[in-house]
Amino acid sequence: MDINITELEDGITQVVLDGRLDIAGAQIVDPHLAALAKSSKALVVDLARVSFLASLGVRSLMLSAKTLIRRGADMAVCGANGNVEKVLRSTGFDEIVHLYPDFASAASALRSGAAGRSSTNL
Repeated sequence: MDINITELEDGITQVVLDGRLDIAGAQIVDPHLAALAKSSKALVVDLARVSFLASLGVRSLMLSAKTLIRRGADMAVCGANGNVEKVLRSTGFDEIVHLYPDFASAASALRSGAAGRSSTNL
């Protein structure tokens, strides 16, 4: 699992994941996402290059999302392929964090405040 983090000028942090978000991938991603969840104003996690998403990967994303939301910050996920998106929807992750087809639409939603939060009881 490779992770590329870019801080954009408008306060959005872009995280691009590349590889399998399985047990090994989650171990690599967890510390980065945890740190970003504590400091970012808006976080977009790009899963376009993620070929597999296991339950531990969903857990990594969910813990980060909950930390961000509790702080009043926002998170969006973009680019998930069919199988990865199916996992996110079947676990209910999409009820907490909105899914977008690409980075541009996710970033636009965060900038406009349209990403919102689906649940406040976290």
